[in-house]
Amino acid sequence: MISDTHDNVPAIRELVKRLKEERVEFVVHAGDIIAPFSMKELKALGVKIYFAFGNNDGERRLLTKIAEDNGWEIGDIVTFGDGLGVVYHGTDPRIVEVLKNSKYELIVLGHTHEATIERLGDKYVVNPGEVCGYLTGNRTYAIYDDGDVSIVQF
Repeated sequence: MISDTHDNVPAIRELVKRLKEERVEFVVHAGDIIAPFSMKELKALGVKIYFAFGNNDGERRLLTKIAEDNGWEIGDIVTFGDGLGVVYHGTDPRIVEVLKNSKYELIVLGHTHEATIERLGDKYVVNPGEVCGYLTGNRTYAIYDDGDVSIVQF
């Protein structure tokens, strides 16, 4: 799980290298991709990617075309992993509450740039933080493996 790449190409390239080492099955991006060229950098992962639009994603038509051309999913709120989870960039408390009360085991949020993991019974609410490192000074992502979630700093 990743979020807030904000066109930081060196950080995205380092992330791709790390995620290839992790051998991930798919990637969930919780928004603020920003420009189409940043999205294209993620193609090197060679896996399906699920993107939620962020508040700074202005080129939605072109981002959607790139996603569709690569067999990826993109939208304001996107489900992933055959019903495992849902990703949403925003922080609207009404939407977050609906997602928390949904059937999904993994709720992935973005926007705040703060890496957090909240356990709600049999669910996780995860913000993977920021790939770009611009606001917190930390470049982070989250891994979901065998029912556990962890934050990784790189």
